[in-house]
Amino acid sequence: MEFKNILIDKKNNWIKLSVSVSEEFVEPVVQMFSKFLSGNVFIENIGDPEDKIDGNVWVVGFKQKSSFTSSIEHNLKSGLMLFSGVFDISDLSVSEIDSAMWEKQHFDPILVSEDVVVLPNKDELDKYKDMTWVVIEPSMAFGTGHHPTTKMCLNYLRKYVIKNSSVLDLGCGSGILGIAALKMGATNCFSIDVEEESVKATIKNSIDSNVEGKIVSENQNLLHSINLNFIPDLIIANLNAFLFREGISNISSLLKNDSKMIASGILIENLGEITDILMSSNLEVVEKETSGDWAALVLKKGLYA
Repeated sequence: MEFKNILIDKKNNWIKLSVSVSEEFVEPVVQMFSKFLSGNVFIENIGDPEDKIDGNVWVVGFKQKSSFTSSIEHNLKSGLMLFSGVFDISDLSVSEIDSAMWEKQHFDPILVSEDVVVLPNKDELDKYKDMTWVVIEPSMAFGTGHHPTTKMCLNYLRKYVIKNSSVLDLGCGSGILGIAALKMGATNCFSIDVEEESVKATIKNSIDSNVEGKIVSENQNLLHSINLNFIPDLIIANLNAFLFREGISNISSLLKNDSKMIASGILIENLGEITDILMSSNLEVVEKETSGDWAALVLKKGLYA
């Protein structure tokens, strides 16, 4: 799962919490982090995800300083102590991220593929105006296209976005995938995320990317319910395994017979389990792609829906 871009509130710094753990045991750590950090949890490969250095990854979560409490830290440390009796895991690293320091950094355009580019602003737009371009303002959890899951999703969007279609983006983060879908021909996109900061970032990035008015972003928790007033032609679900496990009934109920879902953020080691979960909800795998340690699927409604 790619790091999401979190829109920085200049009045409120963020607390970053991270641990290093073997990929073999990453899922229980992600699940525990998700419980205490409202699902705002991401996996970061150590080194280039296409050229793995070792078998460890970072599990990273963010919490606004104003809502971070000592009990959250205590609960995470207690859980990690229990895990350490079963498998090797690092101590919990807790640090504060200074918004002002972040904003002083310089970010270059990212060529996600030969025809898709992510820009930090419009300053260099003239160089890339003939490409599919998206403006994503860099913020604390920088991940605007570097990660294989995002690249695989973008490749599938090229193939499965239908002109004048409606898109649902689950766990939108910075909004990059929904915005790209609009750039590729979709008429409208409804984006949800459990974090209000991601909702704000999606709206801002949609304006900077010249698709304002075509995207609606709301703070919703897909584990509880998904409230929308249309049936999407395409669902983008770049999530972690925990969200697929716990939210699949809410997600699958939104698919109509001729619509598709792009499911990504899946570690190879969990692919069999997640595929079984998806198929048990009467979804059929149309395509599968892997990159490094990650997998992405395209699914459709089964014959007996």
